Amino acid sequence: MNKIIGVELSHRFASIAIRERLALNKEQTKEALKFLKKNYEEIFIISTCNRLSIYAYGENNDAILAYFNQFGNYRQFLSILPDSEIAIRNLFSTAAGLESQAVGEHQITGQIREALALAREENTIGPVLDELIRHAIHTGKKVRQETNIGKFSASLATVGFELIEQEGYKFEESVFLLIGTGNMANLVNTVLDRTKIKKLYVASHDFERAKEMALEWNGEAVQMDQIHAALSEANIIVGGTQGEINLLHEETMAESKCPRANFALQSGGCKLFLDFGVPRNFNPNLKEHDNIKLFDLDDIKKITYKGLLKRYDEIPMARTIVNQEVDWFSVWLKNRKVAPVIEAYWNNLDDIRNEELKWLFPKLGDIDKHTEIVLKRFTHRLLRKISKPSIEAIKEIAQNLHQTDSPINTAKNILAVNGVDIFVPKRKIVVGTRGSKLALTQTNWIVEQLMKLEPTYEFETKIIKTSGDEGDISVVGAFTSALQRAMLAGEIDVAVHSFKDVPTEDVFGLRVITVTPRKDVRDVLISKSGKTLKELPPGAVVGTGSLRRSVQLQQTRPDLEYKFIQGNVDGRIAQMEKGNYDAIILAATGLQKMNMIDVATEIFDTDVMLPAVGQGILAIEMIDKDGYIYDLVKKLSHQPTKDAADAERAFLIALGGGCNLPMAAYAQATETEIKIEGIFATKDGDFFARKTISGSINDKRTLARQLALALKDEVELKKKALFANVS
Repeated sequence: MNKIIGVELSHRFASIAIRERLALNKEQTKEALKFLKKNYEEIFIISTCNRLSIYAYGENNDAILAYFNQFGNYRQFLSILPDSEIAIRNLFSTAAGLESQAVGEHQITGQIREALALAREENTIGPVLDELIRHAIHTGKKVRQETNIGKFSASLATVGFELIEQEGYKFEESVFLLIGTGNMANLVNTVLDRTKIKKLYVASHDFERAKEMALEWNGEAVQMDQIHAALSEANIIVGGTQGEINLLHEETMAESKCPRANFALQSGGCKLFLDFGVPRNFNPNLKEHDNIKLFDLDDIKKITYKGLLKRYDEIPMARTIVNQEVDWFSVWLKNRKVAPVIEAYWNNLDDIRNEELKWLFPKLGDIDKHTEIVLKRFTHRLLRKISKPSIEAIKEIAQNLHQTDSPINTAKNILAVNGVDIFVPKRKIVVGTRGSKLALTQTNWIVEQLMKLEPTYEFETKIIKTSGDEGDISVVGAFTSALQRAMLAGEIDVAVHSFKDVPTEDVFGLRVITVTPRKDVRDVLISKSGKTLKELPPGAVVGTGSLRRSVQLQQTRPDLEYKFIQGNVDGRIAQMEKGNYDAIILAATGLQKMNMIDVATEIFDTDVMLPAVGQGILAIEMIDKDGYIYDLVKKLSHQPTKDAADAERAFLIALGGGCNLPMAAYAQATETEIKIEGIFATKDGDFFARKTISGSINDKRTLARQLALALKDEVELKKKALFANVS
């Protein structure tokens, strides 16, 4: 069944160095639209300096992800929009300026309009996305009219010019060289129009366009091959073109014979370069020269935060408006599903009207043309009023197409439109998930498996924010309790969890089923220097959010410093890149699901690092009763994984459930046998025990408890022995 879906690469998760590699100009966007139209009914692309967003009307995101894959492995930087409501909300929020670097900026609305015009020109847009985009633009306009989110100066161009003043330049004494004549260049000139400057040069590959802009803004046009003269005179050089990448990019700039490079490096006085281009217009190495200061979009992004504080107060009201518009459009989208029924119903009524008028007119004798027109209009109005209640009822039914024995079939019979064939799902299952990229990735994969098992069902993904997402991981069930409450309240039907996040205490009224074969249980090390654990220098700082990991690593490298870290995968890697940590430890399965395993420096075997209880196992939680949901979910159950999960959970409970002590267990099960490896230690890791136990699969829980108690006893004996020696 078709739905609105999307994939986005944006400044939220990708630096400019990443974004510029996937930046599309107008011609490339046209080619992408044509290529993707082969797989989707409708396709639409927004390509700007801050985002590459692809929206489609189709069954799934597979073809869009395949398109991104041709650029390389960038999956970790992508935001997946797997369902209509998520995709609609993302586009409406973007149009409202809530997803922009400069919150509330106006430019994005114009960029969406241009993208819509291009999609229409290439015939890749249809009624669904056309209405979606037009309503997104309407939402953006409404947000700016009804809030103050766009009334405080925070555009990239404005912030860039504030930066000029901060660097000590006086506009009236400065010579500007503007490279490019596109949207960003126009925006820059609009700001300049309000400010007196000494002189303006405009350079472009399109010299005629440069002359037009120079004339409009009282400047002087420059040929690109003559740019060196203007470059030597200019104090401030602004790049805003997609036409040329890396100006002044000679490999050895200090030795270059290129006049442009020499003028940039050797002319007197400090020069300020502002790079608004994606791809970047100027070589980043220019920052290394004493007489040059260079700021690109990522640099400017950091500076915008101060100017955005006033706009942040308007965000709640803006989000309220966006939510209202999302609700309205979701109703429209569902109504559209029954549009063929309504159209057929009306056509039937109109045919009857025309037949009856053919009978009526001869009976009236010689009537004039005016009377004939009035009678036609009267009968048309009469039909509209008679049919309105039925049509409204059909639209109401459309909001609940997933109901058992959907009344839409009854409506088709009553309205004599049985020839219309529309998809009527037997059931609707609402799947709850956290909003992180990893959670959405694994939930989307589970939904795809369920759809293969039951293609006649409709599945809707709903994001639930948990305590863990808010940064509070100290509470029991930080990543699960909010989903459990939503299930008990009837907001969602099932929830997808990482089994290791599920607390040992059962929630009354709910049941948990482990599903699908277990994934990779190993942990990985990612180091900033690319060194393995053994190669890290003494005193290196290793970030991990788990005592289990730090205690096990201490057995191999007690000379390293282990510090607590939290956050999602991207956030932890970013903290390491900033220099807070020399290396971090993560689970291999999470990186694999996000196509990021290639960032791992080293993958630990289980003889070095035993996994957390339940690591690599997915679970689906649901209301504890038999029925169609349980019948479907249990088809994904994998018995060896279930046996391993049961044993590891028994081991954990025997050691105190969710107590904050270093422990780990890894069970491997066959049809008849089970082997369980476990560790237990004190918090400081000074007393550490590791053992293995094997036996019949029927005794899995008993064996797990025996192993746990044996480990606990060994740790206690080691402590007593040490204290006895000391005394």
